Amino acid sequence: MRARCLVAATMLAVGVAVGGCGSDVPNGPTATSKAPRPGGGLTADQRRRADQLISIFENGTATVQYGYAEDLHDGRGVTAGRAGYTTNDGDALRVIQAYTDLAPGNGLARFAPALRQLADTGSGDLPEADYIAAWRQAADDPAFRRVQDDQVEQNYFTPAMAAADRLGLITPLARAELYDAAIQHGHGADPDGLPALIDRATARAGKVDEAAWLTAFLDVRADDLRNPANADTKEEWSKSTDRVECFRRIAATGDYTLAGPLTVTAYGVTYSLA
Repeated sequence: MRARCLVAATMLAVGVAVGGCGSDVPNGPTATSKAPRPGGGLTADQRRRADQLISIFENGTATVQYGYAEDLHDGRGVTAGRAGYTTNDGDALRVIQAYTDLAPGNGLARFAPALRQLADTGSGDLPEADYIAAWRQAADDPAFRRVQDDQVEQNYFTPAMAAADRLGLITPLARAELYDAAIQHGHGADPDGLPALIDRATARAGKVDEAAWLTAFLDVRADDLRNPANADTKEEWSKSTDRVECFRRIAATGDYTLAGPLTVTAYGVTYSLA
């Protein structure tokens, strides 16, 4: 059996619509149901592994890091928290506003005016060292961690799963890849955002099976990381292409279900995900 058909057989075994190997299932990611899938189409174990993968890419550990905070000098200000909430585009402001609704006297609330100015005008006077210290301290608060989780759900996971539903993607691996891309690229209308990447992948792939579409998406995303429209991110993003290649390596094993235990290698380090 040809390698391509091996992938197709694996995907058919888990209920994925594929074509091009003698199957009478219609070609194309859009051949499947577009109804929203409970849990985003991922089981609790698959979602946990997706979150672990993202944590590995973001922080070099499979343990989610709520207290991470650093200026990466990528034009986005300070990047912080489990999803890399940035100060220059309103991401961090949303987190802090939601946290302040729960805990009005928290140590991050005082930075909201500066963050709002950064989000509105692209410039502002944010005392970064103080902000980073306050973020790390706030991460000890379970309420702050819950807020970060909620923001991930609302602004990254749910939009990514809605996009996967519209495309008809049903493999956990493809859906996790869109989730990871939403975390790194955002879900905005800019040329580096997830919707733009999806459009370019679909234009490149045409009407093909899900495995081929995912390959096209990985190619498009890797291209964007090397040459983003936002030139300020190029130096940092060009170093991060291995997060795309990690998904490609998982696909090469045929594990489109994110079954555990899952062994992955990213940036030269091997991790085992239960």
